[in-house]
Amino acid sequence: MQPAIPTDQIIEDLGFLWLSREALSVGPNGRLINLVRQDERLQAFLQLLRVHRRNCLTEIGSDGLAGVPAADFLATSLSLIGDDEPLLGVPRSDADSEPRAGAVISALCWAPSGRASEAIQALSQAPAPQARAIAIGALGARRTDPGAVLASALTDPSSLVRSRAARTTGQLGRRDLVPQLLAARDDPDPECRFWAAWAAARMGADAPLETLAEIAWNNTARAGRALDLLLRRLDAPRANAWLRDLAAQPNRQRDLIRATGIVGDPLYIPWLLDQMTEPSTTRLAGEAFSMITGLDLAYRDLDCKPPADFQSGPNDDPEDENVALDEDENLPWPDPAKIGHWWVANRARFSAGTAYFLGAPKQAADWLEALSDAFQRQRHAAALELAIRQPDKAMFEVRARGRLQRQMIARARGLA
Repeated sequence: MQPAIPTDQIIEDLGFLWLSREALSVGPNGRLINLVRQDERLQAFLQLLRVHRRNCLTEIGSDGLAGVPAADFLATSLSLIGDDEPLLGVPRSDADSEPRAGAVISALCWAPSGRASEAIQALSQAPAPQARAIAIGALGARRTDPGAVLASALTDPSSLVRSRAARTTGQLGRRDLVPQLLAARDDPDPECRFWAAWAAARMGADAPLETLAEIAWNNTARAGRALDLLLRRLDAPRANAWLRDLAAQPNRQRDLIRATGIVGDPLYIPWLLDQMTEPSTTRLAGEAFSMITGLDLAYRDLDCKPPADFQSGPNDDPEDENVALDEDENLPWPDPAKIGHWWVANRARFSAGTAYFLGAPKQAADWLEALSDAFQRQRHAAALELAIRQPDKAMFEVRARGRLQRQMIARARGLA
């Protein structure tokens, strides 16, 4: 007989697995196969959670887990296991509501369809705006179209609900709601303005590009997302002009490096090679280079060891006030000399002024192939590029369960 697993160990391990899975889904070094394997582990622990539900509910209620995103995922998952249980883990205030709401939405995506639908329906009718926003967010994450409910949510009294509704509208490809999104660009709430512009621009509207450009230029909240979509919507000459102007902005070096990978013009590769000689930008420049050329630097032995004195993220020195995590963690360290030699031998394959993605001109790119095999950040880019080209269809969700993603790719290829 197998020894009983302590309840606290189940909770700790499941929380760690979920947080690791969340990081993998947006990180630079994971692929779809890695998501599938992580999902299998997570599903096994969710089954343990079901078996030990009563003891776990008692443990989750302790003050030591309150307010932690992993605890919100665990608490919501536990309440979704039972029938007609009140939904636990829903934030009751706007403070830190986005990460906590994300944890609840994630649990709703992992729950069986019937139970999740019941919970989403209950949340959508709750008086608390945080609950209604989670309901709309879960519909978007699950790619479930609620029909007329979405139009009503776009005019909800709460800005939290309106912004979530705009985001979900874009995720679902509801082009019939573009007029409402265009009107929402005058919303007093900056989150509502951004998501309305993002959703409408993703579905082909040109007017919101000005709003995205303003957000990206002023480097305000959501500037990275605004720049990501804006540059993918612009043609090559206008995108290149935008980058020239951005280069004159102080303290925007990292944004500029990311932007070269988004635009995909090999014109920028010599400049990226220069950025690879600087320890502070070398890994980010390597990622942009790979986004354009499709090279896996580590696999092709085009990487090197980090400098001997390099320290990643916070250190153990209590006097050091730098507690920021390393944004480039898990990216390979490119070897500028080796990559330079590769570029000299292969640059004839690339034409300046043409937008490339993973080594192919964007007009000939196989987006489904990228969604099948590329790294996760590259898959996010492929999903957005594909969504721009299919404005009336729901966006591909690269954070969904791995096996579900494989099924969706097979259907898109006509194989299922």
